[in-house]
Amino acid sequence: MIESLPYPPQRIISLVPSQTELLYDLGLRKRIIGITKFCIHPAEAVKNVTQVGGTKNFRFEVIDELQPDLIIGKEENYQRALKG
Repeated sequence: MIESLPYPPQRIISLVPSQTELLYDLGLRKRIIGITKFCIHPAEAVKNVTQVGGTKNFRFEVIDELQPDLIIGKEENYQRALKG
């Protein structure tokens, strides 16, 4: 679901490895607070970012604790995660 935000997100979680790389390429390093264990690039940048699980098995309690403004994912991430 795409929603409009009243301000640029300051706390971003990425559940998609390719989008994580794009976020870093766009210079948003300081805003990325959570990634999956498959988000491995850029290697130096992601090594100190909190992992929230895999691309389909999230640790919802960790996501909740991080209090993100924006979570980037794909439909397939959510369908499988919500099924259990």
